[in-house]
Amino acid sequence: MNNPASQASPLTQYADVQWRKAHEHATALPSSDFPYEYKYIEINGHQIAYVDEGEGDPILFIHGAPTSAYLWRNVMPWVADKGRCIALDLIGFGKSEQPDIEYGYYSHTEYVRKFIEALDLKNITLVLHDWGFNYGMEYTVDHPENVRGVCYAEALMSPRYPIDDTETYGQECPGVLNMYRTMQSDAGEDIAINQNLFIERVMPEHIYRNMTQAEMMHYREPFFDPSKRGPILQMPRDVPLDGKPAHIRASYTKYNSWFVEPDKTIPTLHVYATPGAVNTPDDATWMCDNIKYHESAWIGTGIHYIQEDNPEGWGRALRDWIRRISEH
Repeated sequence: MNNPASQASPLTQYADVQWRKAHEHATALPSSDFPYEYKYIEINGHQIAYVDEGEGDPILFIHGAPTSAYLWRNVMPWVADKGRCIALDLIGFGKSEQPDIEYGYYSHTEYVRKFIEALDLKNITLVLHDWGFNYGMEYTVDHPENVRGVCYAEALMSPRYPIDDTETYGQECPGVLNMYRTMQSDAGEDIAINQNLFIERVMPEHIYRNMTQAEMMHYREPFFDPSKRGPILQMPRDVPLDGKPAHIRASYTKYNSWFVEPDKTIPTLHVYATPGAVNTPDDATWMCDNIKYHESAWIGTGIHYIQEDNPEGWGRALRDWIRRISEH
């Protein structure tokens, strides 16, 4: 008996190939490979690690806790031909130095600013996640003339942040509030430093797929030594609850006000997933209704580390948005 597939017309065979390509992303797992070589630059007397690939206007990727530039490995290729892709490891994370310093909120904002200045980056597109959003937004509000656009996800911003009413927030996001309160309590040190549960439990529970051992080892490696895990704990401890600490809450007011300024001209893109953790679909709707020159891109199912669940979705949205803002 003849094989019907072998008798298909060239057009049919081509259509079948195209169909298969279109649906590959539904089954293909993100790669664990990190095909980049680190470079180093001294900031405040300490070595900051970063990757720097390509040419053109810089696209700067900034991670949060407890990750590193490794988080962006499958997003950056989508914009590799759209600019100079740079992803740094924040001080104390990834391959960057882990000195015995105070890893507070404004320490990170200072390192980010000095990193940008040291590399003399101009006309930057920022791609931000988690607490990397806070540090990147501090730079954006202070240096709007040097920022071409801001893409972000799982951001501590309006309408849900700052958390000035923990009772109401706890009804909406009880798990997230419980995490903040636990980390800010005496139990936080045991959980984040002694047990390393932020990496071993919190992060995997905020990714739908099962992480491979190769991927987990990339995230574990910088923190094998428990004495180096302080930066992980400090980030959730810096989240203001009921208005405190006031100096950090002031930063939230600063960039939240920037987003809704009537003369805002810098384009912004919010990448989000369902159900999300920090940002919900309702938050995305609020942003579209209240922020000028803003778009929200839904990429499907995801919780917090959506780069690990759907890097293709983020990459496609980022690529198309960069193309469009570059035309204006």
